[in-house]
Amino acid sequence: MERREAQSTSDTGDARVDRHKGEQQLLVSQLRLEGIVESAMDAIITVAEDQRVVLFNRAAERMFGCSIEDAIGQPLDRFLPVSFREAHHHQVQDFGHSGVTSRKMGRLGSVSGLRAGGEEFPIEAAISHIVVEGQTYYTVILRDITERKRAERLLRQSEERYRRLIAISPYAILVNRGNRIIFANDQAIKLFGAVKAEEILEKSPADLFHADDQDIVRRRIDELFEGGAQVPVLEEKIETLDGRIAYVEVSGTRFVDEEGPAILIMLRDVSERKRLQEQLRRTERVAELGTLASGMAHEIGTPMNVILGRAEYLMDRVTEEPIKKGLQTIITQVERITRVMNQLLSFVRRKAPQRVPLDLRKVIEDSMEMFQERLATNQILVEMEMADPCPMVLADADQISHVLINLIMNALHAMPEGGTLRVGLAPEQAMVKLTIVDTGHGIPSEVIKKIYDPFFTTKEFGKGTGLGLTVVKGIIEEHQGSIAVESKEGSGTSFTVLLPMSQ
Repeated sequence: MERREAQSTSDTGDARVDRHKGEQQLLVSQLRLEGIVESAMDAIITVAEDQRVVLFNRAAERMFGCSIEDAIGQPLDRFLPVSFREAHHHQVQDFGHSGVTSRKMGRLGSVSGLRAGGEEFPIEAAISHIVVEGQTYYTVILRDITERKRAERLLRQSEERYRRLIAISPYAILVNRGNRIIFANDQAIKLFGAVKAEEILEKSPADLFHADDQDIVRRRIDELFEGGAQVPVLEEKIETLDGRIAYVEVSGTRFVDEEGPAILIMLRDVSERKRLQEQLRRTERVAELGTLASGMAHEIGTPMNVILGRAEYLMDRVTEEPIKKGLQTIITQVERITRVMNQLLSFVRRKAPQRVPLDLRKVIEDSMEMFQERLATNQILVEMEMADPCPMVLADADQISHVLINLIMNALHAMPEGGTLRVGLAPEQAMVKLTIVDTGHGIPSEVIKKIYDPFFTTKEFGKGTGLGLTVVKGIIEEHQGSIAVESKEGSGTSFTVLLPMSQ
């Protein structure tokens, strides 16, 4: 019996020790949990099934401006804006019956909190629930994201501001990443003749430039991707989607964003400036030529007249055929020199047109009459298609006659073995359209862009000054008209002239 009592005493002591250890462990766990809860940066609130607060940590106290003593026992709705309360109450209940034990931060969608002073503020929330002795408890962890939302609003404003600046920028802007265009602003879309950005995006930047400049563009891009901060501004040529050539100033800068390195390419269209510079150079050349031509006309004109007069005098008095032939050669060459000088003077001293109502049909018929013999000799068929009646033009008769003579002469030169010359005249809106078409040898594509340049000619030496079409273009432009040429090598040439109608 004593043994049994001793054993009983021993068991009781062991139970006390185990209980004491369990209480100590529970206390440690409680202290550890309390330490974690109270030191948490996020607000932690636990509510019972009736959604009244049973736990409210220090972070929640600071977040809502409500003391722990005032919060305990209060409904959770107290900390939510009125507009959220009913929906939130049902959401918590539904969550408790869903079988899901927790939802991560940010998975609850847009949530707002309510401070003690009545201020609403944005929060992110996570929720979990646990059942203890048949009682369900819900714990929510709340994070105040006011500063983050404010930063996001400021970032969106900043992005929108820079988007507007890029949109109204006078520069065409492209962003290149991985040798592919990933962004093009409105100016870039317009510059390259596109309708929408997708027509440019995904292309290689070099492909947007003229073939002459593609190698240097690739080298400059490689230089930037290899670590260069920027490349100097250069003037280069681009080729638009419709095949037009434009001159641009191009600069490039390397930058790095969250997606890696990229290149900002800025282009400015300088085609008009280029045209004006070229026009200025031509004007300067013409001015210099005018000074030279005036001096030449004075220095050469007088002796040429003397030579011509003597040659003609001798021509009437000699009978030997070889001598007459030699004198005729002198006369022909002197006349050619005089003709060249007159064209030079006409080019550099062209007077302002005296524009009056002019019957262009009559001018054409008079001009064609001058070439009747040559047309017959060269076996050239003439086809006239002139509207009757055709409105009159406002033009200088002498200058327009000069235009016609030059264009017809060029057509005849293009058909040394015969062909067809078509002359057309018809009204076109507020203009009158004149067309001169030949079936001659045509003009090569590399030559056609130079035909209006001063002193450019494809004729044999001594047969052309290279000023005829330059003068023609100048006359037509001074009449507020235009001239265009279409030609294909071996298939003839067509000149189209538009002149303003006389009102």
